[in-house]
Amino acid sequence: MLDRNVRNLINKNGFEEFFSGVKELVSGADIAVANLEGPFTPYPSLTASLVNKTLTFTFDPALAPKLSDLGFDILGLANNHTLNFGREGLEMTREYVREAGMFYYGDPNNATELSIITAENGISVGFVGFHEFTYVNFTKVLEEIDYLRAQVDVVIVTPHWGEEYQREPTENMKKWAREFIDHGADVVIGSHPHIVGDIEEYKGRKIFYSLGNFAFDQYFSIGTMNGLGVLMGVEKDKEGKLAIKYHSVGIRTDRKGVSVVDNP
Repeated sequence: MLDRNVRNLINKNGFEEFFSGVKELVSGADIAVANLEGPFTPYPSLTASLVNKTLTFTFDPALAPKLSDLGFDILGLANNHTLNFGREGLEMTREYVREAGMFYYGDPNNATELSIITAENGISVGFVGFHEFTYVNFTKVLEEIDYLRAQVDVVIVTPHWGEEYQREPTENMKKWAREFIDHGADVVIGSHPHIVGDIEEYKGRKIFYSLGNFAFDQYFSIGTMNGLGVLMGVEKDKEGKLAIKYHSVGIRTDRKGVSVVDNP
C-alpha cells in the first residue's frame, strides 16, 4: 500500500531507504510477487494529509518502475482497493505496470485477466487471483484454475478475503481454499486481514490464509506491523516430478520502512 503515510515516508526518506530492509529478499527471488493494494494514477492523494479518513488510495506512478527495480516481477490486482479510482484507474494501473516491465494478474470483479503464466529455470508457474468482496464470478476463478492446471507445473492461487484483524479463517475461506486445491492449486496464499493468519495443509498442499501487511502504515499493534513472506523452492526431477519446499520470513513494517525480522 503506497499511499497515506507510506507515501509521506517515501517522499521524506526516499523509496530506496523505505524498502532497503527487504531489497535482498525481493531481488533474490527468481519470481517475486506482491498484492498491489490500490491503483497507480496521476491523481493527487486523498489520504496523505492524514486528516481525511477516506480509504480511497492512489499510488504515484513513478513508483511502478521503482518496484520493478527493487525486484518485483508480478503484481496482483484482485483486491478491494484496485477500483478506488474506478475502471479508469484500473486501466491506468495495468498500463503503468506494463510500462515498468512487470506483469499483473487478477481482477477486482473476478472477470478478466484472472491469471498470468510465467516460467523460470524450466519450471512454469501460473498465478490466479480471487477477490471475495465483489461476491461475483467465483466459478470463473475455478475454471481458470482448471485451465492452468493443464498448462503449467505449479498453480498458485492468491485470494483477497476474510475478516480484518482475524487470524482464524471464516468458514467460506476454508471451503474456498479446499475447492481451489481440489481444482488443482498447489498452494493458496491469502491477503486482506492485515495480520498473519492460520496456516493449514489440505491434501498435502499448503494454505496460508493471510500473510498480513508488507508495506502499510498500521502502527497501532504488533499484529499489523508484523507480516510474513513466503519463499517457495520448486524443483523438478528428470521424470518431471515436482518437489516444493516452503520457508517463511518475518516482515516488519513501521515508520522506518519495511524489513526482514527473525521472528515472524
